[in-house]
Amino acid sequence: VRLRELKLSHSRQEVQCFKGAGGCDVDVIDYTGGSICCYGDNDEKICSTETGIEIENNNFCLTPGLRGTIPAGFANTPYLQVLDLSNNFLTGDIPPEIGGLLRLQMLDLTNNTLTGSIPSVR
Repeated sequence: VRLRELKLSHSRQEVQCFKGAGGCDVDVIDYTGGSICCYGDNDEKICSTETGIEIENNNFCLTPGLRGTIPAGFANTPYLQVLDLSNNFLTGDIPPEIGGLLRLQMLDLTNNTLTGSIPSVR
């Protein structure tokens, strides 16, 4: 299999809110930070780290999305032409290994908290 497109963009409009303690593992009043999990209508467990949690009108609102750094392992996908990681919660430097993706035609890293420059193609 030759991976050519990887689109992992999230819309920050996909927020799910839970009333009060409504199925969450902590009450809004007792929340002091960190990760939480809540249960949706079909008992689906939805978890979020602190970067994806907002408290609005005494409700927890969780925003899905990727968190952490971009793995250097993308260098192992030499046929990749499209890499869309936009609208997530990615942090840190853009790995220089991305510059080794010689077939990459579209790279979208917008709306993250990344640092550094986009690596040059090697």
